[in-house]
Formats: sequence, C-alpha cells, structure tokens
Amino acid sequence: MQMIINILVFLLILTTIVTVHEFGHFIAAKFFGVYCGAFSIGMGPKIFAKKGKETEFQIRAIPIGGFVTMAGEADQEENEDFKDIPVERSLKGKKTYQKLIIFLAGVFNNFLLAVIILMCLSMTVGLVPADDAKIGAISKGSVAEKASIQVGDTITKVENITTSEVTEIKDFNDLTTALTAKGNDPMQTFNITVIRNGQELVIPVTAELNSDTHRYLLGVTQASKTLGFIDSFKYTMTTFGQMALLICSALASLVTRFASTVHELSGPVGIYSITANVTQSGQFSELFYLMALLSVNIGVFNLMPIPGLDGAQALFAIAEGIMHREIPVNTKAFIQFIGLTLVLALMLFVTYQDIIRLLG
Repeated sequence: MQMIINILVFLLILTTIVTVHEFGHFIAAKFFGVYCGAFSIGMGPKIFAKKGKETEFQIRAIPIGGFVTMAGEADQEENEDFKDIPVERSLKGKKTYQKLIIFLAGVFNNFLLAVIILMCLSMTVGLVPADDAKIGAISKGSVAEKASIQVGDTITKVENITTSEVTEIKDFNDLTTALTAKGNDPMQTFNITVIRNGQELVIPVTAELNSDTHRYLLGVTQASKTLGFIDSFKYTMTTFGQMALLICSALASLVTRFASTVHELSGPVGIYSITANVTQSGQFSELFYLMALLSVNIGVFNLMPIPGLDGAQALFAIAEGIMHREIPVNTKAFIQFIGLTLVLALMLFVTYQDIIRLLG
C-alpha cells in the first residue's frame, strides 16, 4: 500500500510541475494570438478530451508530463489541424520578443511555482530553524524516543555523566557541541534538561557514538519557525537563488567534468526514491520543499541551449530576428531531433544508474 502511495505522490508532483510549465507556454501563446490545437495533461493515449473555442483540452493515460501544440512549431508542420491557420496566428508570424516570451514562459512558471511554495511554507509551517533548541521531530526508534523526549521540548542543558561536563544549550549548535565525543567510548550517558509545558525535566539517555560524525546520536531535529511576509520573501528569494546556483553548478560540472559528474546524476527513478523516502517520513513540508526544488531544477534545465529545450528555442528566435528570416523547418526539426536524442540517451543512462543503486 505504501508503494502505491509513493508512486501516486511522485506522479502527482512531476505531472503538476510539467503541467505548470506547459501552461506557461499556453497562456503566453494565447495572449499573443497563437493558435493552440491541444493542451494535454499526461502523455500517451487520450482518455478524456473537451473542445474549447479553439483548443482541445486533454487528459492522457500516462500521468507523466504534458504538452501544448502551437501553430508554427517545427514539429507541427504535418499537423492537419494547422494547415489552414493564417501565418499571423502562428509562431512564424510573431515578433522576436513575443516568441521569446512564449518560449520562456514555461521556465518562468516553474520559477514562480517554486517561489509560491517556499513563501507559503515559510509563512505557515516554517522552514527557518528556530532560535532556540526546540525539538521539531524525533526519529523513530531513536534514543530520544525511547527516553520519552517529546516534540516541542526545548533542550536547555546537557550533562555528560562520565566527564561531569555541563553545557548550557541556547541553540542546536550548542547541542551538537555537547554531543561531540571527546574520546572513543562507543556509548555515553547524558542528563538532558528540557522545558516542557513550562516545567523543567531532567531525562537520562544513553546514546551511541556515530563513527562518521564522531557525535553521540540523540535522534532529534530542530524545530522551525514561521516568518512574516517581508522576512519570508527575503528567505524565499535567498533559498531560490541557492537552489538555482546549486543546479547551475551541477550542470556546469556536467560540461567541464562529464565523465565524473554523470555518475552522480539521478533520473526519474532516483527522484522517485527520494520522493518515497520523504513521503514515508510524513513530513509534508519537506515534500513541498522537494517539489519547489524539482520545479527550479526543471526550469533551469530547460534554459540550457540544447536543441529541443526552451533555451535553444529562444536562441533560434533570436537568430531569426537577427537574420530577418526563418530557419528552414527541416533544419530546425533535425537539430531538435539530435538534441532530444542526446537528452534521452543521458536520461536512460542515469536511470540505469539509479536502478543499479536501488538493487545494489
């Protein structure tokens, strides 16, 4: 049952992100009078279709992705629905700046979706760490859970029973310091002082040493706080910028250090695995945070000047504006085919890697 839930959540997140992207193209194209034949949610065979004034709105059987068909696209030359559409209602009849807006509107929508999600999270459930050492979550089966430490407790003091060292705790940095091993004892007993409902409690715990971090594991996560609108906006834009820079850095490494970087990438299977872990944790705020990150990821990736992606489409539009003539449709279609083939090959390779990791 959990696997079914994981799959449904994964498909819902991915389809939402791609649909938002395609809706950006669609609404921009309609604004500039471009004829749109279809707007589809999902891929594969149609299971539902409703004809609007011009556009047929579709739901397709495979709930991954979506698309919008526009008159004048290189891959729509053989579409019978567009044969009688006048050039002024097609992409070919639009000015360069209008084409650029249409081609980049999907990326804009992905970025907007991420900003909205981050703003909502920071103003409601909170994403910024709390100022004190208040506990926001406790790992299942952890030392803290067994010792009956509770979510909402605020840790104020940690006493190491062996060394008699007492550390006053003001934030989680102090807690990390207090739990850092001074020697190599595999187990250590601590008296943890917490404030619960205004009362001070002293809770003894025996924690195990983590050899990687050289700290004793308590199994608690810091609580977060909500922000006002101004602080939330500042936090959102900072976080958005960090996400975008992280993704740009990874893509740059893919170009400069392809052989080593490609082995670190994840495809749909890897994303599903991450989504499943977050879903099972029950932390819905983390699930929406992941959705924001994926939306930024897809937006930045689509900006790359790879034929078939929005970045290349924008470059084609700029080149045509400079030359004052259209690039031959067959040339454009061939270049896009090569680009999409390379992207698909990369996707298949990273998917293979993801499967090997899961089985390994």
